Amino acid sequence: MASWKNEFNQGTGHLRAGKYQEAIDCFSEALRLGGDAATICEYRAAAFQKMGKLKDALRDAKTVIDLRPERWQGYARSARLFLQGRKYDAASRMLELALERVPADQDRGRAGLTNLKEDIDSAREASRKLAVQRAYHFGNLPVEIATTIFSMALEEEHTFVLTLAQVCKSWRLTVLATPAFWATLVLGNHRPKQKVKLWRQRARDRFSELAILDSFSDHTLALQELQDLPLDTLRAFRCEGHKLVPLLESIPNLSTSVLASLETLVLQLPIPTAYPICATHTSELRWRILRFARFVPENLLQIAKLSTQLTSISLDDCPMLSLWSEFLLLLHHNPSLRSLEMSRLITPTQPQPLEGDMGLPEIITLPDLEVVTITSCKTLANSLLTRLATPSLQTLHIASHPGRVDACMAWLGQGPATTLTSLSLQRSPVQASQLTTVLKAATALDSLQITYLSGVALPVLELLATPLGATKPYRQGDDACSVRRVHCPALRHLDLSHCPDVAASLLIAMVKLRLPETQAAAADTAKASEEADGTPAPVRPLESLVIDDCPNVDAAVLPWLRAAVPSVSCIYLAKEKAKWKR
Repeated sequence: MASWKNEFNQGTGHLRAGKYQEAIDCFSEALRLGGDAATICEYRAAAFQKMGKLKDALRDAKTVIDLRPERWQGYARSARLFLQGRKYDAASRMLELALERVPADQDRGRAGLTNLKEDIDSAREASRKLAVQRAYHFGNLPVEIATTIFSMALEEEHTFVLTLAQVCKSWRLTVLATPAFWATLVLGNHRPKQKVKLWRQRARDRFSELAILDSFSDHTLALQELQDLPLDTLRAFRCEGHKLVPLLESIPNLSTSVLASLETLVLQLPIPTAYPICATHTSELRWRILRFARFVPENLLQIAKLSTQLTSISLDDCPMLSLWSEFLLLLHHNPSLRSLEMSRLITPTQPQPLEGDMGLPEIITLPDLEVVTITSCKTLANSLLTRLATPSLQTLHIASHPGRVDACMAWLGQGPATTLTSLSLQRSPVQASQLTTVLKAATALDSLQITYLSGVALPVLELLATPLGATKPYRQGDDACSVRRVHCPALRHLDLSHCPDVAASLLIAMVKLRLPETQAAAADTAKASEEADGTPAPVRPLESLVIDDCPNVDAAVLPWLRAAVPSVSCIYLAKEKAKWKR
């Protein structure tokens, strides 16, 4: 009997010393010599557990339970082993059996079991969260929902379809099995013939958009692949940098009837060109988006009569001098127009009258027009905008307009300024008094950009820095009621780059006037004596300020401006100019 105890004692010594294999050998020898199996197996299970041999440890723990079912230690050992093996349900069952058997007076043992229960619950929750993170939820969605999600992702960038097809096998099968995802064919210089073949197969010859980029050149074989392509489902066509007539001859199915049924037509030709586009017998044009560069349809009068659904028009360097009245008629027949973009256009001093009575009014009403962009046009801002009624105008951008835009500003101040949220004048001279009149009415203005102008920024800043009803810019301690009312209360973004008359003192007054703490203090002071005309519009703090190349802004005020405004840009000189000045 003494011999097995010697082996057992040696085993417990090895266990405390971390010599687990030697401890296991001693415990096994003690069992062979007929020692107390329950006690020896309990210690040997601990050694197996330290070595990570969970199956052997569980076998010894089960032996302890079978020999001493009334003791709680075997169940507790099994619970720890199941926890280590990530079998949380089994660990919980063993722990419950252990809690049932632990004596009430063994506080230490019960506390240890309580801690073990918390460990099991924490491990179970962590495992559940990890499983949720790693679970492939997308694969459980119905195909209809998955394709809808993919379609939303492809709306802005059709090339993303290639990325979706490479995510996983399930996504690839879904993407390849949906012809609508391949309905946009864009041809450039990269293997166009192979692309046409592959896209025709995946789209099953049902294309909704065809784009031929300027990099697509001398690809006769690719054009041959397009000769028999059915285009009855085509809704958008884009041609960049190619002569239109030879291209249409190479794609015979791109007929005038197909062009008339499009929703989007983009023609950016290499040289100024005139072409009829639609046949004389065409009865309806479904165009919604129209973009021309160096091109104008020679039958513009016919198009103006037939187009009634346009929402966007963009004209760049188009030879329209003799067709200006036809263009005005086109605007008149499209009251749903929302965006109008024009650049490098020349307007006649006296537009030629239209043949017959076309019903062209003196003032053209465009109730849905929101965005107008005019770039590099000598007199267009004055001659066109003053003929429009735009009750929904939100964005007006005028750039590189050599002629003064005073007439345009006068038109803006008489009505459209009240709905304006963004106004941009770049290299476009204007009388300061006309612009300040517009700003006084622009209560919804969110963004203001005035760049490369002289003698304008200072009056604008003075207006923005002066409270309503006051005669001078804001100073701390001004009347609370007047401080709460400012010009352009919704203004958040201001760009005064390359304006030599910008003054630092007015900048500081304007920013201070719109700070939340200034408005809050004014509100508290004026609460008791609120004026009868109601609560003023809330004043937004400035979020971005751009004052690049403004020489009168002292560098000493920049730290304060950057602390008060989240985004401030103040670049005094570009690198090349600074290098030259050195």
